[in-house]
Amino acid sequence: MSIFFISHFPYAKGSDGVRRLGYGADYNPEQWPREGWADGVRLMRQAGVNVVSLAIFSWARLQPTADTWDFDWLDEITGLLHAGGIGVDLATATASPPPWLTTAYPEILPVTASGETLWPGARQHWRPTSPVFREHALTLVRKITIRYADHPALVAWHFNNELGCHNAYDYSDDAARAFRVWLRRRYTTLDALNWGTAFWSQRYSDWDQLLPPRLAASHPNPTQQLDFKRFSSDVLKDHLLAEREILRELTPGVPVTTNFMVAQSVKGMDYADWAGEVDFVANDHYVVPSPQDRDELSFSANLTSGVAGRRPWYLMEHPTSAVNWRPVNLAKRPGSWRGMRCCTWRTAPTPSASSSGASRWRAPRSITRRWSRTPVPTANSSVM
Repeated sequence: MSIFFISHFPYAKGSDGVRRLGYGADYNPEQWPREGWADGVRLMRQAGVNVVSLAIFSWARLQPTADTWDFDWLDEITGLLHAGGIGVDLATATASPPPWLTTAYPEILPVTASGETLWPGARQHWRPTSPVFREHALTLVRKITIRYADHPALVAWHFNNELGCHNAYDYSDDAARAFRVWLRRRYTTLDALNWGTAFWSQRYSDWDQLLPPRLAASHPNPTQQLDFKRFSSDVLKDHLLAEREILRELTPGVPVTTNFMVAQSVKGMDYADWAGEVDFVANDHYVVPSPQDRDELSFSANLTSGVAGRRPWYLMEHPTSAVNWRPVNLAKRPGSWRGMRCCTWRTAPTPSASSSGASRWRAPRSITRRWSRTPVPTANSSVM
């Protein structure tokens, strides 16, 4: 772990040189008119915010077409944040491809086990094994890194976002080819392929016969499924490494991270394997109300601390209250915010989360996150 990380992030360092807990949120200024940005920064200062994640879903704004780029708005807001004493955890913006890219190259779209294409209209609609997506994503990463490498607001790089949240498993032809390469490296020979292939006439005579566990007539081979899950985690990690190498090549002194999702319902990524590839671990956690929700939060915080090697980690996203994706949002109980913080920060044997961020700074005006509760309401008039 670099000295830059220890002295600058995830702890925030004040003008008096004292390290403090990092506190902030994901910030999406591109969703709002420019004339309100300065007031937004003022509210952040009023609330004690000292770091924000920026440009996570901004690819379509940064690269409106294949041949045009627009960094003016990001230059402006990054400058405003720096002037307000707020550090920037700058995203590589590769989390969701823009419409021009999926229209020109529909082969980057994921495919389900039953052969259905996952089309644009939500987020994270890309194949981890697509060479076309990888080429365009890394071009974007290099552009952003070169432009902001020396910006004084930059405290960390945030590559992609919640890798595998919606595209952990892709069954496309790209995935099939990559899966065969992964299997050959793992087993070397077909005879060593440990899938119990004498059962149900599944013995393979050529590597090209091997496929992901797509929709089958009966129960799919369980070892095939297990290997595919291991492979899927590995290819997401490979994308992480591809972005990271550019960031480290161009900005070796700036720490890099991405937001894990260590929680009860997330099982697709081997975070213990990934943790050594980032300079500090960051995690997103959304409490699902239940009689055991504080136990689950405490367990997940402890597990994240273990994944981080008992080093300080960043609680990058958590809900302030209601979210858009729950069927029912229960009223927040008095003291529940304090209780959640205690579950996160005080349960690990060593200091646990050293920075905390809300899932969004300001409630959006439209689209799926419109009803999510945030520190600042849609009107941008005060801090809740």
